[in-house]
Amino acid sequence: MSTTPSLTPSELRSRLEADFRQRVTLLYRCLQITPPYHTVEKAVLGLRDTLKALEETVLRATASDPASLDALFTQAFIDSGLAKKNRGIISKLLADRPDLLSPECRPFADAFRR
Repeated sequence: MSTTPSLTPSELRSRLEADFRQRVTLLYRCLQITPPYHTVEKAVLGLRDTLKALEETVLRATASDPASLDALFTQAFIDSGLAKKNRGIISKLLADRPDLLSPECRPFADAFRR
């Protein structure tokens, strides 16, 4: 994600939340499974709390580093319980078709293998 310095911390947090939601939605679309909406909302709210707790310099550094952002998003995914929902089905799908997911969703796949 390209973050411009002109974004306020609040705008940056909102953009990151939207990016996370988009990635989670894309994950379930690729898997052709209905997302557990309540847990998706829980994940977004958990990410929001995490982002609010970050100092601005850390927030900007995380947003500009793809590996850090993937780690942050994956942790929010795990903490919310999304990695436990439909785990058997999703693990089998990913084992049978490892190329099923788009690149931005692959960090979430690792959460199902933990």
